[in-house]
Amino acid sequence: MGLSASGPQNRTPQELITELRGLSDVDWPTVWAGPPYPGKGLDMWCAQFDWVPTSFERVLQIRTDTGGSFTLNNLGGSWAPVTHVSHWLWGAGAEAVEDNPEVLAEAARVWPLYLTAACAVLGEPTWEGAWDAEDFPENLGNHDVGSREYRHAQQNPHRLAYWMPRESTGSLVVLEIFLKGNTASRAPRAGAANLSVKFHPRPVDIGAL
Repeated sequence: MGLSASGPQNRTPQELITELRGLSDVDWPTVWAGPPYPGKGLDMWCAQFDWVPTSFERVLQIRTDTGGSFTLNNLGGSWAPVTHVSHWLWGAGAEAVEDNPEVLAEAARVWPLYLTAACAVLGEPTWEGAWDAEDFPENLGNHDVGSREYRHAQQNPHRLAYWMPRESTGSLVVLEIFLKGNTASRAPRAGAANLSVKFHPRPVDIGAL
């Protein structure tokens, strides 16, 4: 029994700092408009961001010039527009259901490390907290935080921090730990926790933020 890796290779907090700095000058409106389909046009589109396309199955995955692997997500299999850009950071899985508390403990340990790294580039977050916070944000534009009932039943998102962009053309940045279903419950299923950073278009309606 114990913990195992969950998902792609983990990235360190220092690597998160490097990636966030590399994205500081990205032309996000061009990203949201979306890339052309595979071919010379796609290569040229990626090159303007110093990206290299690496996978074209349903969604586009790219590698940055600093070694990060990012996914350009969309709706309905269409490459444009891009709904958000995501980057895997860390994950841990339980080998048996008895290890689920260890998964939660490890998530609690790594969260402040990655949060501190993100703050080193982005500054203090607009909001940061756990699933049971009274002021947990209910609306983050197209970043789905689920209903209050779901959040309290599954403890998801388990931890969340977000940064609203200063400029209208900037991106909403969300750092989030999400749990595999039933990780925090007594259900007989080995769980997992995954940490990612995501970039979204700035919400138009920020009244609830």
